[in-house]
Amino acid sequence: MSRKTNPFRLGLFVIIGSLLFIVALAILGAGKIFEKTIKMETYINESVNGLEVGSPIKFRGVKIGTVSKIGFVTDEYVAINESELRYVYVLGELDSKLFSTIEGKEMKDSLQIEVERGLRARPVSLGLTGQLFLEIDYVNPEKNTPLEITWKPEYLYVPSAPSILSRVEGAVASISETLEDISQAKIAAAIDDVRNVAKSVSAFLDKADAGELSKRLSGTLTQAEKFITRVNVLLADPKVDSLMPDVASAAHNLKFVMESSSGDIVNALSDIRKASASAKNVSGDLEGFLQSPEGKNTLKDLSKTLNNIGQASDKIKDAATRFEGTLSRVNVMVAGQQGNIEAILENVRRLVENLRELSNEAKKYPSGVLFGDPPKKSAVK
Repeated sequence: MSRKTNPFRLGLFVIIGSLLFIVALAILGAGKIFEKTIKMETYINESVNGLEVGSPIKFRGVKIGTVSKIGFVTDEYVAINESELRYVYVLGELDSKLFSTIEGKEMKDSLQIEVERGLRARPVSLGLTGQLFLEIDYVNPEKNTPLEITWKPEYLYVPSAPSILSRVEGAVASISETLEDISQAKIAAAIDDVRNVAKSVSAFLDKADAGELSKRLSGTLTQAEKFITRVNVLLADPKVDSLMPDVASAAHNLKFVMESSSGDIVNALSDIRKASASAKNVSGDLEGFLQSPEGKNTLKDLSKTLNNIGQASDKIKDAATRFEGTLSRVNVMVAGQQGNIEAILENVRRLVENLRELSNEAKKYPSGVLFGDPPKKSAVK
């Protein structure tokens, strides 16, 4: 006879089992829950097929974190209609225990120094499986410049470098393009041209007089030898040793002047071109004006004006002659009346002295000047 199932015991068993399961999960995952991480981001300008969330991040083979997010920079920083950049956005979480000695701003400054030394992030294949992990290592900073960005990264930023696979693909593509260019080039036609040239040279040699040709070649070689001998004599002169530094210095100075004043020379040439164009326009306008009826009338008026000026100058000359004669007659008259003029001037001088004495007397005895001397007093008897 079977025993009847007790619902209370069954329910208690389920509850206790669930609690034990939750406690086990908490114990096993407590380290992950309370683990402190450092976020790092990078941008990759190639396919990241095989790189997934949870893929390891390694520094020279040592795991230092995992990939936590993969997306596009157009979803994080810039709108797709505002920028042409289509980088892949990769966010990783680094183990803070490995960077316990540096924190905060010091970590950012240290990372910037390492980036300048060539620290880069790039996808690397785990093997034949096709899986990728993010490797951080040092490369040549001159050949692996950081990607262009127009925003400020939110987390620690490590620039990316092209993966080895992408470089191999680029090399294969370059070789393929080169082979395609070679195949498109008319190699056969070029070979035929070379053959035709060889045939023409062979036919010329067959027809030419070998003796005469050898004489000409010998003469040419002799002249070349003499020329080389003269050059060697000139170069052997000690003055050349002192001349070459001067020539080098002059060339350097000339180069410096040309580089420093290249902008001014270009501007001057531009100004000269503009001035010549303006002068050409002015001459054309002037020629058109002179050929117009108004210009012809202006020239006629100008001719009349010049004639009037000439006549006026003749009249001024005659007036000047007459004025000179008048001055001469005045001088003769003054010379003849010099004695009378001196007498007149003497009388004027005496008159001025009398007036001065009269004014002084008027100041002292105004009534005496007006009424004369007062009457004398009569003697009293």
